[in-house]
Amino acid sequence: MPGGGRRTAALRHAGAGERPRSRAGIEPTRLRRAGRWAKNPIPNEVKTRLIPPFSPEQAAALYTAFLIDWCETLAELSDVDLVIAYTPPEAESDLQALIGDDVIYISQIGADLGERLTSATLWAAKQGYTKILFVGSDSPTLPIPYISQAITRLDSQDTVIGPSTDGGYYLIGFSAAALTTTVPHVFEEIAWSTAKVLKQTVRRIHSAEATLGLLPPWYDIDTAEDLAFLQAHIASMRLAGDRVQAVRTESLLTELFS
Repeated sequence: MPGGGRRTAALRHAGAGERPRSRAGIEPTRLRRAGRWAKNPIPNEVKTRLIPPFSPEQAAALYTAFLIDWCETLAELSDVDLVIAYTPPEAESDLQALIGDDVIYISQIGADLGERLTSATLWAAKQGYTKILFVGSDSPTLPIPYISQAITRLDSQDTVIGPSTDGGYYLIGFSAAALTTTVPHVFEEIAWSTAKVLKQTVRRIHSAEATLGLLPPWYDIDTAEDLAFLQAHIASMRLAGDRVQAVRTESLLTELFS
């Protein structure tokens, strides 16, 4: 993977109250950084759109499986630091117990999602990351080559987005060279948690005169119907002999849908 001697930051947010409707968030990396937002997986605090038909405890278990599966998948990338942007502030020890110490943990800062994304992006830039990705945790079957493609696109483009089928995005990334023109502009005036997120974000990028790389679309898991599709998709992948990267999710879905 390219990187010019610096790492990419892949950021994941844990526990953000608002988020892009299709999750990107995404979750920083060091030559490149991959980031994720993450919440402490407490019943009635995560995946609440699955309640009912599932119980708060089942929804929390699913969120936990998504989070751990996706962190393990991102760990396969070389020259990438995984950063978890978490909330609430006291959640770090609980998340460390789930995910381990091979990732970087930072607390989310900001009154809304746009401010939190801006804060995490600027933090990564100050650490010297040349590429910054935010990846969501609600797409446990997202092909890892999509992440690699995003990193490669940032060699020649200012920004990259992975569209989600619900009108949001599962990934957004920036080259450090483009940060002064795109952030926080690209995160302002966005109707978060709506089907307008992708369209509005692309318009913001265009108005900043930044170049954009577009990844293939993928799907998020928010509702019981989404979860049923995920279970059918994973079962089909298994029957087709394809690799199933979300093994904890697969096991839990087998139990829930049996």
